[in-house]
Amino acid sequence: MRAYVLCGGFGTRLRSVTDTQKALVPVHGEPFLARVLRQLERAGISEAVLCAHYRAEQVAEQLAALAQDAGLRLVLVVEPSPMGTGGALLNALREQPPYGRYLVLNADTFLDVDGYALIAQGQGNALLSVQVDERSRYGSLEVDACGRLQALLEKGRGGSGLINAGVYAFTCDTFASAAVRACSMEQELLPELLAREAVSVIDYSGRFIDIGTPESLDRYANDFRMESRS
Repeated sequence: MRAYVLCGGFGTRLRSVTDTQKALVPVHGEPFLARVLRQLERAGISEAVLCAHYRAEQVAEQLAALAQDAGLRLVLVVEPSPMGTGGALLNALREQPPYGRYLVLNADTFLDVDGYALIAQGQGNALLSVQVDERSRYGSLEVDACGRLQALLEKGRGGSGLINAGVYAFTCDTFASAAVRACSMEQELLPELLAREAVSVIDYSGRFIDIGTPESLDRYANDFRMESRS
């Protein structure tokens, strides 16, 4: 199974602590992305397409080492200009067409292996969800009684709730006819998909952390200092 890994973020909030491409921020002597890729391999993913633009040359320089470390076949697809999360995926699908159901995920988020395995082993279009105590930083989810996604709600809603973990699975045909354009996954591609097809929501209760802020990066580094490589 293939995963498309979105590595295009500018990492604006991390620039006070690093000048490295966000996915490559070092954690205990290795790129954060290396840890994500190892999780994918353990979940049964055999290859990954890295979708990048900002400081893509840094990803290119480390591509061979990342592939060897994770035991994955890696391909780098570079956007000609910033295309947003949705556009990055559409561009990569054109350059490296899927051969079956595939995963899409953000390169700056860490999950347990079980999270990736849960969604990889399902069927059809799906999104991974996680319950958090404070959801204001994230997009919330509206889900029906049958576990189908009804809507993605904007960031800023406070309190506990169900959020988008940023891991998706799509069938080979889901975006086959979509025109390649700059767009957002959450604000454009997914709402357009919901208008024509069902998207299942898969609950995940394991570890979830993104490194989008200096505080969350520091928390990851402290909490997972002894993260196993086995």
